[in-house]
Amino acid sequence: MMFRILLVFACVFLTCSATAQNTVRVGVLQYGTLNWEMDVIEQLKLADERELTIERVLLGSPQALLVALQGGKVDMIINDWLWVARQKEAGRNYYFYPYSTAAGVLVARPDANIHSLADLRGKRIGIAGGTANKNYVLYRAFLNARTGIDLPADTTLKFAAPPMLNALIEQGQLDAVINFWHYAAQLNAKGMTTLTTMSSVLDSLNIKGDIPVIGWVFSQHWADNNQATLQAFLSTSASARKRMKHDDTLWQRIPSFTSKFSGDVRPYLISAYRDGIADVLEKDDRYQLQSLFLHLRANQDGNALTGTLTDLPDDIFWTRAEAH
Repeated sequence: MMFRILLVFACVFLTCSATAQNTVRVGVLQYGTLNWEMDVIEQLKLADERELTIERVLLGSPQALLVALQGGKVDMIINDWLWVARQKEAGRNYYFYPYSTAAGVLVARPDANIHSLADLRGKRIGIAGGTANKNYVLYRAFLNARTGIDLPADTTLKFAAPPMLNALIEQGQLDAVINFWHYAAQLNAKGMTTLTTMSSVLDSLNIKGDIPVIGWVFSQHWADNNQATLQAFLSTSASARKRMKHDDTLWQRIPSFTSKFSGDVRPYLISAYRDGIADVLEKDDRYQLQSLFLHLRANQDGNALTGTLTDLPDDIFWTRAEAH
């Protein structure tokens, strides 16, 4: 009798362990674009095909995502490689795996008399984030090299959150903004002009323009102990984005997309999303990211971006398996 009871408990324990082993908790901003992919995975039951359970953990801010990851409340979030490098500097080990090449876009009002980059001199320019943001550092170096304009000296700058920047430029209080891709796409839908993209900025620095700037971020400890689950998740994610890239009708079935954006905005968002899709770390991407890191280190004010790091740690990139 006692043996049977122990056997039952052992079976329950093993079942629970197997379930936990095949579960990935994904931290997602409540209104973030990652919800689009999560909706697709759920609707098409893509995780079920790999005997995987994906738990979507909704959080209210980027900082909340970081806290949840660091506290072990979630297993995966979307973040950038530079954050992973800075954690390495502090002795905290995380991996980075490519998700998107989409980054900051420079958009101008059509009535602001801005026909070229040189016309930005004397204009009111909004920038998402602050002076320690990669977009600001790279665009400042790019514009100075291309036109001789020094952003803080030759323009009036406004640093603010992305939604606020869109509101200000729509109201005519700004002439141009450097904003994240999905906010820029919404401005394009309203007739505003893209002056340049981060891809062009990187090309000017002899860095491949389509390198991954954000990716899946997860702890090295979790990854090393859950390699099969991690691979199943990366494959599921890649499968969802592949379908989103090629199936136009699928987008009409994404609740977090259709409920928030009107029909006139959707084509711009879909196009920008598809342009940014990145599923694997190409052979020279780490070399390219190393070059980008060195540019950031050379052009930042102080060491707010790169800290005490002299180069990009090579072991922050997850390369043991590729998504298919």
